[in-house]
Amino acid sequence: MSAKDIRNIVLLGHGGSGKTTLAESMLFMTGGTDRFGKVTDGNTTCDYDAEEIKRNISISLAVAPVKYKNVKINVLDTPGNFDFAGEVLSGIRAAECAVLVCGAKDGLSVGAERAWKMLGNKPRMIFINRTDEENSDYNACFDALKGKFGTAVAPIVAPIIDGSKKVTGIVDLLHNKAYEVKGGKAAECAIPADIADEVEALRAELMEAAAGADEELMEKFFETMELSAEEIAKGLKLGVRDGSVAPVLCGSAISGLGVDMLMQTVLDLVPVATDMPAEAAQDDDGNAVEVAHDEKGTTAAIVFKTVSDQYGKFSLVKVVRGKITGDMSLYDTTTGNTEKLGRLYTLKGKKNEEVKEICCGDIGAIAKMDRVKTGDTLCDPKSIVKLAGMPYAEPCYSRAIAPKTRGQEEKLGTGLNRLNEEDPTFTVVNNAETHQMVVSGAGDIQIDVLVSKLKTRFGVDAELDTPRVPYREKIRKTVQKQGRHKKQTGGSGQFGDVWVRFEPNEESEEMVFAEEVFGGSVPKNFFPAVEKGLREAVLHERRLELAMEGFRWFDLMRYGDDYSKLFEICDGVNIKGSASYDSYFQTRRAMNDNRVLMPVPTSVLEDNTNIEQNLGY
Repeated sequence: MSAKDIRNIVLLGHGGSGKTTLAESMLFMTGGTDRFGKVTDGNTTCDYDAEEIKRNISISLAVAPVKYKNVKINVLDTPGNFDFAGEVLSGIRAAECAVLVCGAKDGLSVGAERAWKMLGNKPRMIFINRTDEENSDYNACFDALKGKFGTAVAPIVAPIIDGSKKVTGIVDLLHNKAYEVKGGKAAECAIPADIADEVEALRAELMEAAAGADEELMEKFFETMELSAEEIAKGLKLGVRDGSVAPVLCGSAISGLGVDMLMQTVLDLVPVATDMPAEAAQDDDGNAVEVAHDEKGTTAAIVFKTVSDQYGKFSLVKVVRGKITGDMSLYDTTTGNTEKLGRLYTLKGKKNEEVKEICCGDIGAIAKMDRVKTGDTLCDPKSIVKLAGMPYAEPCYSRAIAPKTRGQEEKLGTGLNRLNEEDPTFTVVNNAETHQMVVSGAGDIQIDVLVSKLKTRFGVDAELDTPRVPYREKIRKTVQKQGRHKKQTGGSGQFGDVWVRFEPNEESEEMVFAEEVFGGSVPKNFFPAVEKGLREAVLHERRLELAMEGFRWFDLMRYGDDYSKLFEICDGVNIKGSASYDSYFQTRRAMNDNRVLMPVPTSVLEDNTNIEQNLGY
């Protein structure tokens, strides 16, 4: 198989638009599956993970190769939930073209707008799905897309709509033929007379859009006002490749209406890998280079996804240059390791099929690459290049995580590390100050999925909590204090003028001691004693800043009602008139004199429900 026989598309769109069902329909219509799976039944090819089946949503990127007219179409199904945007970026990185799936009932969704922005200059087309359902409105959806994305949106079909606004058939504007679904299959029919004028107008707009992508076609169009189907296809293909044209199709993934035409359009208009511009990369010295899509060049591939479970992992790769065979040794430009390859596979959901090679432009999987991670470049050691990875967003939602059963901390860490290989968009940090393990991701659904996977895959029952905030005090301005020593009785006398100056330090959170001497000499052993005294004074101030309470209210905010930790902080402080720390603490809580106790800020009370406002405020 060569690059010209391969097409890579990624399905994007809002959750519930029908991306997984569309992939399932393409597989079923081409004989890739023997039954039509449904998301609600939990038996689709792409949604095979236990969490996806339980939640009826896509969570991870899935690959579904479709064989259509001797051409391999690698369909990449992505989640629509915003918490899993990293999976979308991985799919965009591996595909040459995106298919933006929109629901005819939903119109222009937020997910569709976001996906359009994420694509940048990537080639794209639009499929308006679910056009045969109740309350669907193809025209309203198309008008919204046209109004938002402008003249790039170019319909290559005309819908046949009944009185209830349902689409019962489509007209192929490229070949001027009409089709309707009968018995689950598309059958050619006559173009309805009531939309004949509309079809001619849309076909003229399509020819104009195709002519605008090529000067020769533009000249011919102005001369004859007519282009052949082959010429229209040529112009549209150029327009799709440079991003100036986004063809619009419609249909229904469930009934199969328009799905066959979608696959044919992918074959006709989606550029092959070798027709795409060269990719920006870096050589071994960090210099900018370009990597052309060349079937005969030295090997270069990007790892765009990792599938990991308790039995091992697969590294999903997109071959940018050359080819990959099982007997190769490739250089990992991220780790600097040379990796001996093992068995190669093509994946179809959770199923895999062993292959001998992965050619240029194709997508495949390499088994048991334990040291290879998502975003790594694998290349020939004699021609080292580093391809661009995926620009994942920084995590913005954090929860403290801990095992419900003591002694499983190590098992929890191992499970999170394995899951991080599969999903690098979340981070795990052991906070030494708060003594908490904090996991950060895109949202609560992503974190909840991680907890569920820890239990099902690794046998760790974990619980989530609000992360503690390590409050700190910081000097905001320079302050100084003078001290003088004078002794003039007997002998030669003594005199010293000493200033202690405290200044903000933006470079370090720790105290930095420095000395300055003017107009005299000071013994070297004097400075360590001064530094030690200053550090002890800082610690003492921490204990006694609010002497009437015996601890700082910052510590109260940090630890809530954990009296034992508060007692550790106050160790060494003499609390008079109390038999125990607890009795003293309860006494202090009963005080209502606001001249003694400071108020707790409202924002702190809202963030930590364990804290109560001091009485008297």
